[in-house]
Amino acid sequence: MNIYHMSYTPNFLGERMVKLSFSACNFRCIGCLRKKREGDIYADNVEYLEWNLENIIKKIREIKPQRIYLGGYEPTLDPDLIEIVNKLSKLDAHIVLLTNGSLLRRDYIHELLEAGLREIIVSVKAFDPKKHLYYTGRSNRPVLNAIKELCKVEDPYFRFQVETLLIPEINDPEDIERLAMFISKIDRSVKLFIEPWIPVVNEFREPSKEELIEAVARAMRHLYIVSYHPLYSEILEMRKSRRKAIFIDVLPKG
Repeated sequence: MNIYHMSYTPNFLGERMVKLSFSACNFRCIGCLRKKREGDIYADNVEYLEWNLENIIKKIREIKPQRIYLGGYEPTLDPDLIEIVNKLSKLDAHIVLLTNGSLLRRDYIHELLEAGLREIIVSVKAFDPKKHLYYTGRSNRPVLNAIKELCKVEDPYFRFQVETLLIPEINDPEDIERLAMFISKIDRSVKLFIEPWIPVVNEFREPSKEELIEAVARAMRHLYIVSYHPLYSEILEMRKSRRKAIFIDVLPKG
């Protein structure tokens, strides 16, 4: 089991949410946020747990989340992922896999769905092959092939979307539009989510609001549904409110 960290919120956008973070990654992303801070960047409190899968599931059962996110570095490197998904599926929650998509072959996708996975979000760091290679140290061809495979899934209960990073001088609005064009040639109904770079590390600056709006507008020329995350600076302002969502880290005891 590669799970090294868990975080949760009792109330976020009207629902309880848990995120399990997995160690190990086959990408070498410049300025990887996890390498700078392995806990939740928004965490308000910390709890500790005797660290094994049984105790993790027991804790999740107490929280009673509507959604469970599997993320961190790269969950699909965990040889126990199918078993973990299968056990989590007994908790009556919507299970979402956050992945770089590079290991999602057809058979593996269907094994995950049979185990109880209900949603996959594939993160495309950059559509341009040279920029992706520079940023991650790996080709984006397997990632783009995974998108094609996921679009073939015929399951009314399965959800799939693509996420991409808005990184100044790496994945600009023009690059995001090219990714949207690629997706549209497969299926225009695939959802695209744009995540602005979080400047917790110093490699790149935070995108401007104008750049974020431009990226969304360009992508919407080609896809039916495009959404985005607020800027990190905006989130920090929102979290000054008394009505902010509370995030809690759960870490191995000792």
